[in-house]
Amino acid sequence: MNEDTKYALKYHEETKHSEFNIRSSSHYLDWDNKPKAFKFYSKIPSIALPVDFPTPDQNVVTMIDTVQVSSSVSANTNIDIKLLSSLLFFSSGITRQIKFPHGKYLMRAAPATGALYPIEVYIVSTNINGLRAGIYHFCPGQFTLTSLREGDYRLLLAEAAGDNDQIKNSPFTIILTSIAWRNAWKYQARSYRHWFWDSGVIAANLIATAMSFGLDTKLILGFVDKVVNDMLCLEGKEASVILAPIGIGCSQEKPKKMEYPSRFVPDIVPLSKNKEMEYPQIWELHNASSLNSSEEVRKWADSVPTIEFKEPEKAGIMESKQIDPRPIISQSLSNVILLRGSTRKFSRQPIAFEQLSNILYSLTRRINSDFIDKKSMIDIYFIANEVANLRSGAYFFNRKDNSINLLNSNVHRNTSGYLCLEQPLFSDASAVFYMMSNLKLILETLGNRGYRLCQFESGIIAGRIYLSAYSQGIGASGSTFYDDAVIEFFSPHAKDKETMIAVGIGISDYKSKPGKILAGKLSREDLLS
Repeated sequence: MNEDTKYALKYHEETKHSEFNIRSSSHYLDWDNKPKAFKFYSKIPSIALPVDFPTPDQNVVTMIDTVQVSSSVSANTNIDIKLLSSLLFFSSGITRQIKFPHGKYLMRAAPATGALYPIEVYIVSTNINGLRAGIYHFCPGQFTLTSLREGDYRLLLAEAAGDNDQIKNSPFTIILTSIAWRNAWKYQARSYRHWFWDSGVIAANLIATAMSFGLDTKLILGFVDKVVNDMLCLEGKEASVILAPIGIGCSQEKPKKMEYPSRFVPDIVPLSKNKEMEYPQIWELHNASSLNSSEEVRKWADSVPTIEFKEPEKAGIMESKQIDPRPIISQSLSNVILLRGSTRKFSRQPIAFEQLSNILYSLTRRINSDFIDKKSMIDIYFIANEVANLRSGAYFFNRKDNSINLLNSNVHRNTSGYLCLEQPLFSDASAVFYMMSNLKLILETLGNRGYRLCQFESGIIAGRIYLSAYSQGIGASGSTFYDDAVIEFFSPHAKDKETMIAVGIGISDYKSKPGKILAGKLSREDLLS
């Protein structure tokens, strides 16, 4: 079924934004039925994670030279529950409490569309200091783990990922899932795209945090969906998105053979007061992009390097300029993550060309994964509104030679706002990035699962833009967009591509306070009230 790409093409076309469908939509936000931001098990007790965890000081985001991460753990890093706690906090932990008219929001280390946080976090671990082997669910609100299964399930997980050696050799694997309703409450069927955007920005934080501790990480998108979902005791309204073995090569124990787990779906506290809305398009594509055997997983992963991309278009390029990345003195990675938020107002002041260059350079870093082998599925376009020493206009970033190619110099700054659903915030931004992909070409080789890949990689890129921007003292904010209007604007250069995600950057028009480490500060009653 994965090879029948009509499902991905149909879904993508049907969930595009246009002026007409935005203005004619009758959808409204039912605040009384808004989903809870945390998943709680009704009858399974949780265990508190330690809050005196180490912080990631080395800011790998700002390094100009390529960072070579050793396959062995840093001499100063212990694989224990405190290290796991740090990884969980700086990728998904609570950093801010903000009050709005419709209630209190608990903001997290990584951004999420609409601050709805549909992504859940699970851990499949061997025995580490302070934690017994098992499968656990992480609650960022309480900063606790809930034990779902006892025993070392790494071998079964590795087999589900095509007999993956990195999972076998890692002390634990972090798994991201998505609860469909939590995001569909606002974004309806289009929210399936957000599964991968929101997990991508978490993955960007997770990779940077692990690298700061000297730990090697791999992102795995190819796995047998049903096996992983069964292992995590998921009901039919939640599904696995990505596997991330952490500390590859650092495991002190060989994985053991485990029986396939019995079917077990524990009771959870209902997300909403009333009935959840169903969006069949989400599950139609998700099921059509699922892989059903280890052999199918291996075949899918082996097909990734066979994709042949065309050389970047040269026609229509008015001029080119090399980016100029510079080493910068930055705060620690932990401080950058605590500082990060989604900017709500840009000042229209120009950012430095070196700041733009550093952000673009950060996007050339290889993503260690089963879906990228020095090939990115994403092309990066942007509108420069206010960048010092750079003409305003529309650009393409050629990552092969680190050049930015001017496509159109006659661009009004309101264009970037219009393309982002007519939001003034993105007219005020100094620059707005649009991640695009030759979707049909990728689907021809990778099937419907290639759709997950494109959206997920765009989420990782968005996460890296956030981290690089805040490392340099400027702000960033993600946005949705008018799909076809973006394609038309950047054409003919982008005529064969589809829009994945947009992110604006610029100097904030206000001074925000940094977040705090709020791990373990909130009770279950606080979070359910």
